[in-house]
Amino acid sequence: MKKFKINLTSLIIAGLIFGLGGLSFIAYIKTRDVLNTNSEKQISSLTLSSSAEVGLWLLAHKKEMEVRASTPLVESGDKNAIIHYLSKETRRNMDYEQFFVTDNLGNAFTDSGQIGSVADLDYFKKVMATGMSVISDPLISGRSGSHVIVAAAPIMKDNKVIGLIGGNIKLNELVKIVTSKKVGEIGNAFIVQQDGLIITHPDQKLIMTYNPLKDDNGSPNLRDVVQKMIQGETGFTKYSFQSKNEYLAYVPVPGVEWSMGVTVPAAYVTNQLRYLPIYFIVTTVFFGSILAYFLSRWLVKPLTDLEQFVTELNDNLQKKVDDYQLNSPVIEVKSLATNFRKMVTALQETFEELESSKVNLKDEIFERAIIQVDLERSYEELGASEEELRGNYEKLQSQEKLLSESERRFRSLLENVQLITEIIDRDGRLIFINDFALGLTGYKKEEVLGQSYFDIFIPDDIKVNVTNWFRESLSNKTIIIYNFDTPIRTKNGEIRFVNWNHTLLFDSEDNVSGVASIGEDITERKQFQERLKHMSFHDSLTGLYNRTYFEEELRLLDEDVYAPVGMIVCDVDGLKLVNDILGHSTGDELITITAGIIKKCFREEDKVCRIGGDEFAIILPKSELSLVNHASQRIRKAVERYNLENEDFPLSLSVGFAVSGKRKENIRNVFKEADNNMYQEKLHRSKSSRSAIVKSLMKALEDRDFITEGHAERLQDLVISLGVVLGLADPVLANLRLFAQFHDIGKVGIPDRILFKPGRLTDKEYKEMKRHCEIGHRIAKSAPDLQSIADYILKHHEWWNGGGYPQGLKEESIPLECRILAIADAYDAMTSDRPYRKAMSQKQAFAELNKNSGSQFDPKLVPIFIEVNNSDQLSIH
Repeated sequence: MKKFKINLTSLIIAGLIFGLGGLSFIAYIKTRDVLNTNSEKQISSLTLSSSAEVGLWLLAHKKEMEVRASTPLVESGDKNAIIHYLSKETRRNMDYEQFFVTDNLGNAFTDSGQIGSVADLDYFKKVMATGMSVISDPLISGRSGSHVIVAAAPIMKDNKVIGLIGGNIKLNELVKIVTSKKVGEIGNAFIVQQDGLIITHPDQKLIMTYNPLKDDNGSPNLRDVVQKMIQGETGFTKYSFQSKNEYLAYVPVPGVEWSMGVTVPAAYVTNQLRYLPIYFIVTTVFFGSILAYFLSRWLVKPLTDLEQFVTELNDNLQKKVDDYQLNSPVIEVKSLATNFRKMVTALQETFEELESSKVNLKDEIFERAIIQVDLERSYEELGASEEELRGNYEKLQSQEKLLSESERRFRSLLENVQLITEIIDRDGRLIFINDFALGLTGYKKEEVLGQSYFDIFIPDDIKVNVTNWFRESLSNKTIIIYNFDTPIRTKNGEIRFVNWNHTLLFDSEDNVSGVASIGEDITERKQFQERLKHMSFHDSLTGLYNRTYFEEELRLLDEDVYAPVGMIVCDVDGLKLVNDILGHSTGDELITITAGIIKKCFREEDKVCRIGGDEFAIILPKSELSLVNHASQRIRKAVERYNLENEDFPLSLSVGFAVSGKRKENIRNVFKEADNNMYQEKLHRSKSSRSAIVKSLMKALEDRDFITEGHAERLQDLVISLGVVLGLADPVLANLRLFAQFHDIGKVGIPDRILFKPGRLTDKEYKEMKRHCEIGHRIAKSAPDLQSIADYILKHHEWWNGGGYPQGLKEESIPLECRILAIADAYDAMTSDRPYRKAMSQKQAFAELNKNSGSQFDPKLVPIFIEVNNSDQLSIH
């Protein structure tokens, strides 16, 4: 036992020293690594979150400007109304120093009416070029002379940028956000712009004055890291600034060409580890020695004595034992020995008492059996009473729970329903309002509870009427139907329209105690209805009044007060031909151009309407015949000016007009007369206008030169040489030459992406390409000079075996002119260079014609064509 004690003591001492020492060393290493890692993560995480917060702050200001730019008031161009609106916005938004609006030339006016120009500023050029919102680099404010950043958004009209709306954000607001980001109490954040200039920093002396890239005396590693920051990189590094080593995490700021950095002095990390090893060593040695000494004295030795004591007790359990004493400073060990001794004494006394108790036990059992019977009867009676009481108690608890749950659901419903919920007492004070209403109006509960509802929420212009309605309802004890769309005023002065449902509240004596109201915010719905109203009377393509508005105006104009009424009807000539050939998108563009030309020819009070696909009508109230005639001449001259400036594709309008008498007259008869006059002019112009369109398409065919240069000339020589050998008459040869020149005119209606594609066409693209036969046929039918070859143009891609398109004709059912052109066209295509391949030799081309003879080409014509071109020795290349 002695040997075990010595070994245990040595083991405890060695374990404590090596265990605590090892743990201390590991703790130091881990603490150093964790401290460095956590510092880097903390700084990088703070930098990333701070950059995102700044980016969101800037994005919120851009979105605010976009919302302002899309308001109908700003798009209307009403300068006085816009200045009033901007002034109101400046007072409402404390972040902004001022707001301003510019046109597309950079001419600007501010919320105070001041006029200037921003045409040379970068943010104006970016908005005009991209049509997107921007945040500028810091600028000097012309109003206050302090630094600001500009949030600018484009003002769009008809998908075009017509100007911008901007706001000068005080740079101090950005500085406050950035400098509030700290690591502990010694780290700080700053922002640099694209050229390296510091725009926010806790040191005010550096803001907009210090640029590390231009500081020749500065630290090289600081210049390197700033260079990385302005290049949009993200990272963590160590650098020196003003003779101090610092850690720096940097990330780009979203949405702008800025970068944010967060710095912490390197000493902040290393100072925390300076005394840690010394503390570990001293603590380990000191506590290890003390603990080993006391464990040996107070635990090992007392445990040995205790073991001897327990052995003696076990051997003398039935006998009276002596009073053993065990001296140990460990209270638990001493208490354990004493309890063992007491336990033995108690057991011996218990053995004696059990013997004396056996005699009395039988009598007690009999008496208790009798008592048990009486108790069972009492238990049954008590159980019945208890069951009844429990039932009554459960009913009371259930009712109380239902009442409490009902009250909780009702309050939760009022608090969380997405409707405006409020209660007003009979004095007009607000005693309840839910969170939804507070969020909508911008107030806090403590600002409105107990205050006059009408003074806070009701607009001044209707306050008297609403107050009278409230008092009248209380007096009559019934809700007076007054106005279910009574608006409310928010904290920032905005008016919100609400659909109300009011209920009177009564006290226990049936007296009116107030009014409970639930309202639905219908502001967006009313705005949407206004937009729908505008759409119902305007044409979506041109923005002019539509047929519905025109019919309504005709009904209103059946009054003498508007007489005489002039009516002009215009129709776009050849629109169907344009749609068929160049597609409806080109036709829509032509309609839009026409609408713009017509609208510029009339006054504000004149009603310009698009009443059909290609038809326009203009109503001129109180207009004499001379005035209406002059107006129709303005339209014709405007069309002539357009055609002079746009020779590629002419515009042709047929115009007719009529004027009512000075007395009441059915205005529809005037419209019918103007429409008839327009159609008479259209009949005279139809042939010339269609011819002009076809000529412009033919010119477009020459300008595009979609095949190889000289193709048409070579093709004419080839078909004429074969036609002469076949003995065709001169008129037929003339048509054949014209056919060779214009057989592919339909390709003007094929998109360039398909027509000039260098590689193989997809199935969808090839299907689109095959339409050029039908398009060319329609063009030729519309042109008197090409009508004789219209049928040839339609069928010039038919194959001898019926495998061609568009009609799948075969053999002799294909016109001879088409069969001749098919061979000549294929031969010239094979012997000409293409972007995707080199030209074949004449021998290879002849072999390919023979290979497809009888399938694609007329087998009788192929050998004649080869013989003609061989014998004549034509230089095709």
